[in-house]
Amino acid sequence: MSRIFQALLIVAILFFGIWIGYMVRTDASGPVFGQQKKMLEVMGMISALYVDEVDGQAVVDSGIEGMTQALDPHTTYLKADQVGFSNSEFQGNFEGIGIEFDIVHDTLLVVTPFAGGPSESAGVMAGDRIIAIDTLSAVGLSPMDVLNRLRGKKGSIVTLRIYRPYTSKTFTVDIVRDKIPTYSVDAFFMLDQVTGYIRMSRFVATTASEFRNAMGELLGLGMQRLIIDIRGNPGGYLDQAVEIADEFLQEGKMIVYTKSRNGGPDEMQYRAKSGGVFEEERKVMVLVDRGSASAAEILAGALQDNGRAMIAGELTFGKGLVQRQFDLDDGSALRLTVARYFTPSGRRIQRDFSPGSEGREEYYQEGAEGREGEKLFKESGSLEVESGIEGITVYRPSPDLFTTSGGIVPDFWIVERAVDDFYSRLMTQGVFDEAALNVIDDPSSSVRRFSEDLQGFITEYSEDEKTEQYLREICKEKDIAFDEAVFGREKKDILTIVKSRIARQLFGIEAQIRVLAEESDKMLQFARDYIRRDAA
Repeated sequence: MSRIFQALLIVAILFFGIWIGYMVRTDASGPVFGQQKKMLEVMGMISALYVDEVDGQAVVDSGIEGMTQALDPHTTYLKADQVGFSNSEFQGNFEGIGIEFDIVHDTLLVVTPFAGGPSESAGVMAGDRIIAIDTLSAVGLSPMDVLNRLRGKKGSIVTLRIYRPYTSKTFTVDIVRDKIPTYSVDAFFMLDQVTGYIRMSRFVATTASEFRNAMGELLGLGMQRLIIDIRGNPGGYLDQAVEIADEFLQEGKMIVYTKSRNGGPDEMQYRAKSGGVFEEERKVMVLVDRGSASAAEILAGALQDNGRAMIAGELTFGKGLVQRQFDLDDGSALRLTVARYFTPSGRRIQRDFSPGSEGREEYYQEGAEGREGEKLFKESGSLEVESGIEGITVYRPSPDLFTTSGGIVPDFWIVERAVDDFYSRLMTQGVFDEAALNVIDDPSSSVRRFSEDLQGFITEYSEDEKTEQYLREICKEKDIAFDEAVFGREKKDILTIVKSRIARQLFGIEAQIRVLAEESDKMLQFARDYIRRDAA
């Protein structure tokens, strides 16, 4: 049986099953079956008459992708190889060697080995450079290439060739792949004696458990108020956001509800239960931005509507559609939108969109650029409030915005100073990361004496002249005109960015966040100052 005939048979069976289901549920006939018949006729014409041999599976995949693009931006079709990777990312574990990595100037850099994982057990250290994977060069690999080579079946062996800059030695190590937990709480620490901070990058199957563990440690350190940072968090599992919201809300309080076209199991209400660890009226602030979406918006909206937290930052992305995954026989899957989310007060989370591929592209571009938020902000008549922090302007949005816009409107809308083109080029062309790499590799750098002392690094390390020298050299190599005026104005923040990259390469992402929190994160500085004043 040819592949094309197999594909056509699968499609025919699939559409016949859909048609039978439709007939049973609606007792309708005619138009829907005619549409399915039309698709089969087109497939038959392509397979029989197209000038070249046709890959039937590719045509079927493209057809399904085309159907999803005619719907909303979040209904998607996943091919079989995409399903496994996507599921592992959100189930909270995968099989591999257990490292967090960056690619800087074509160099595969170990940011940190996961605690208790195979790489740590094999002696891999933060700052190591992987120069080969199973005898094949690792230079110039894309992030997906690296994942494909490092991940594999539990018990299998991968051989790494490693260069360690601190000792200038190159060595080979065999690592046995194992089940690796993925973490979603990137950082948690005390900002001062009573203010805790937790940053979550996404909502996976383990997020609520990670969050409770972080809360337990911070409460043990004397935490009386909390800042939750979900900037850039694209969402994930709804139940994890619900569990975390439940830790702050009294029994019976609404967290989120859904509405669907036909009711049934896709229409639900989620309410708080008793026994949350932070239900008392201790102050909470949540940081959001245009990258906060879906489950992140559900958490922020639940705490805001119940008067449990103040929200600071930008208008969130506005992703309030519920997807249910339908697994298909060949391993692929359809993630179909089946309902909409609403906050406890009845606000819609989903912002407006236009169907079709162009509408989908515009939707994501607007979300990334924050254009919808800027438009609403300009038209709302928001009132400016004093922040006391240079480089930001803070507004209290008009009450009308909270009910008329999609997304979560912050209580404090924070507008940061626009990024200069020069600063943006340094960021997008990897200059900050390369400068950090060069400093770490420099035998004369004082950074080496802090290799096992994060707190000492944060409070004491400073090599401004050396860092500036490397920034200038890298700009010259990359043919980036060095803007003296912008550098003079933004020097403190630029040097802090490089220091944070050094911290990431030496200690991991939490160290990077801590450096920024101490020295340049203006949204966080506002939240910390406000929550202190509000609690006084």
